[in-house]
Amino acid sequence: MDTSDHPPGPTAGPLNAHDEALIHALQMAPRASWSLLGKVLGADPVTVARRWERLRGTGRAWITAYPGLFLRKSLEVALVEVDCRAGRVEAVADALAREPQIVTVEHMAGGRDLLVTVFAPGLTGMSRLILDRMSRLPGVVGTRAQLATQVFGDGSRWRLRALTEQQQSRLRVAAPAPGPAPGPGPAVGRTTLRPDAVTRALIPAVAADGRRSASELAAVAGVSAATVRRRLHQLIEARDLVLRCEVARELTEWPVSATLWARVPADRVAATARGLLSMAEVRLCASVTGPQNLLFTVWLRSVADVQRLEAQLAEHLPELTLVDRAIALRQTKLMGRLISPAGRAVDVVPLDIWAPG
Repeated sequence: MDTSDHPPGPTAGPLNAHDEALIHALQMAPRASWSLLGKVLGADPVTVARRWERLRGTGRAWITAYPGLFLRKSLEVALVEVDCRAGRVEAVADALAREPQIVTVEHMAGGRDLLVTVFAPGLTGMSRLILDRMSRLPGVVGTRAQLATQVFGDGSRWRLRALTEQQQSRLRVAAPAPGPAPGPGPAVGRTTLRPDAVTRALIPAVAADGRRSASELAAVAGVSAATVRRRLHQLIEARDLVLRCEVARELTEWPVSATLWARVPADRVAATARGLLSMAEVRLCASVTGPQNLLFTVWLRSVADVQRLEAQLAEHLPELTLVDRAIALRQTKLMGRLISPAGRAVDVVPLDIWAPG
């Protein structure tokens, strides 16, 4: 069994094989017990827990949470391009990152200064956020919003490739994935579209630390630990709450992030999205409003890899016409985490979609 517990170097730099295996395991089962993770990884549970605390404490990996499929029916999701005055981009990005309904802020090369992902409770809430708060920030000269009409896949499905097939199988059996995505028709036995006070308290609390104990979450939500366990199980099983183990991109084999906009015939959007999501590079894929009806984000090995990807798309998805693409220079915020220029998580602004504006 692996019992190594060497402290990180002064820069808390590259991930080792044990780190990558643990992150992969937590991507598959974010709240699995240390005992189970130790059995899968062949390590002492105390060592595994300590290793995770080092990864989290140095901002190299973290677990967050956000509303899932059903709760999103009461929300609007938008990707907003923001143009800034010269010399004001950093200040604008920092101000936007402090908004609990703004989940991601990226500095982009070409076509827009910032690309911002927003969750808001309905069109009225989205309008207030973009027109009354974002657009009026000092230094903002323009915004262009595209509403996501359907999110086909996001970063929660993306994985490192560190575990063996046998390890993955053991983890799937011991910690099964949430239930299937809901089909059309009314939801039975589900949370309401407007979540109650317990759910509204739990989501930002779990977003701040996805492995927070039930007793800690109970203190935040004002209910018993048993109620927290039951509610979390319901939310996760029904895909109302998505847990996501994230890793600093610069520490992976894919340090470059790019967002691409495309046009696809309306009757081919869903099929094209499935094709895109079969590609290992694709992190996010959503249909959006506007002249380009499909947006997707990829992680790549280099900037030059964009050309290789575009050639692959032309060969395998000929119905997709690329219209624009932009490389992310760096992130200021990623799914609620504030990110340093070195790409590490340094603080958290928990996602609170229903926070008063």
